[in-house]
Amino acid sequence: MSGESLPADTFGAVSLEGVGANSASAAATQVPSETGVTGPIIRDVDEAGLQELVELSQTLPVVIDFWADWCQPCKQLTPILEDVIRELDGRVVLAKIDTEANQQLSQMFGVQSIPTVVALIGGRPVPLFQGAQPKDQIVAVFNELLKVAANAGLTGRMVDVPAGPKTNPLHEAALGAEDAGDLEGAIEQWAKVLAQAPKDQVAKESIARLQLAKRVREDSDGSELSLADAAFVEGNVEAAFDTLLDVIARSKGSDDAAFEAARERLLEMFTVLGVDPRVKAARARLSSLLF
Repeated sequence: MSGESLPADTFGAVSLEGVGANSASAAATQVPSETGVTGPIIRDVDEAGLQELVELSQTLPVVIDFWADWCQPCKQLTPILEDVIRELDGRVVLAKIDTEANQQLSQMFGVQSIPTVVALIGGRPVPLFQGAQPKDQIVAVFNELLKVAANAGLTGRMVDVPAGPKTNPLHEAALGAEDAGDLEGAIEQWAKVLAQAPKDQVAKESIARLQLAKRVREDSDGSELSLADAAFVEGNVEAAFDTLLDVIARSKGSDDAAFEAARERLLEMFTVLGVDPRVKAARARLSSLLF
C-alpha cells in the first residue's frame, strides 16, 4: 500500500446494504473530533455483532481479522494484531471473526483465504491484507488507515472495557446441570449440544471432563485405569499418561479389552487438556506403540 489513501472500493463480494452503512464522507460530517466511546477494543464477533461494527465505524476505524482455529498463519498473525491494537490506545478496534462459525459473514466479505484482514471506515469495507505479516508492516498499514480515517473525520477513541465472558445459549442447560452437581444430567445436555453443533469443542471437552469426573466419583476400584483417572484429576498429568501408556504397551496383542480401555481413557484426557505440550509428547509415544 502506498501514498496516504486506502482503496475505497468494496472488498470481494461485500454488500452491507440494509446494515446501516454510510459513506466515509457522510460520517465526516456527523462525528465530532475525538469522540469517546466505551467497550472492548479487541472483541470476538459473530453475525449478530455486524450491525454494531458498522455503527462503530462511523466513529473510528474497525479492523476485522478473519481466522479459523486450524489456520496456523492465523495463529501467528492474531497476537501481532492484538499487540498493535493495544499500542494504538483505543484509536482502532479489532474484531475477530471465526470463519468456521460465521461462514455467511466470510461469504459477505468475499473471504477466499485466511487470514484476511479488512477495515470498516464509515460503514464501508476496505481491504488491508491477506496472510501473516510482520509487525512493522502491520504498523505501517494501520498508520495509513488512521490517516484515511482522520481525513474522513473518524477520530474517535474507544475507552477499553473488556467484554465479559459470553455464554453460548446452547450451553446454558449443560452449565446449569454442572452448577447443580448433576454430572449425568450435564453429560446428557452436552451430548444434545453436540447433536446440534457437532464441531462444538467446548461440548466435546466438557463431556470428556465430566465422564472422567464421574468415574473418579463412582468407579474408583484401585485398578491402574482408576489410578490414572485419579492422578489426572489431581493434576498429575504425566503420571496418568505414563500409567495408561504402560497398560497399552503391555496389553497390545494380548489383551484387547485392556488395550482399548486404556487407549480410550488416554484419548479422553487428551480432549480434556486440548492444546498442551504434555499431550503432544504422550501422543508421540502412543503413536509409536500403535504403529
